[in-house]
Amino acid sequence: MIEIDIEAIAEELGCDKHILFGYIYYHLDHKYKYKTGENSSVHLFAPVAGELRHAINLPYLAAILAGQDQENSKFIWSLGVSLVALALSVGAIIAQLVTAK
Repeated sequence: MIEIDIEAIAEELGCDKHILFGYIYYHLDHKYKYKTGENSSVHLFAPVAGELRHAINLPYLAAILAGQDQENSKFIWSLGVSLVALALSVGAIIAQLVTAK
C-alpha cells in the first residue's frame, strides 16, 4: 500500500477532493475488494492503513488496469473486424446494384 495525495489528484483532474475520495472509497473499493478468508479481505483503497493516510494497493490497482486495458484491446479488435465486415457487405450490395442494370 502506498499513500496518495487526494487533494493533488483532485486538483489535477479538476474535481472536488470529497467527490474523488467518495468515488475511490465507496465505489471502486467496494467494486474490487474480495474476501481471502473468513475475516480477511483485500481492499483497493484504505482511508487509514497503519501510519498511511489514503493508502492505495498499487499492485492490485496495476492488475485491475491491466485487465481493463486487455478488455479495451479486445473491444477495439472486434470493432475493427465488424467495421471491415460492414464495409465488405456494403461493397457487395453496391456491386450487386451496379451489375443488376
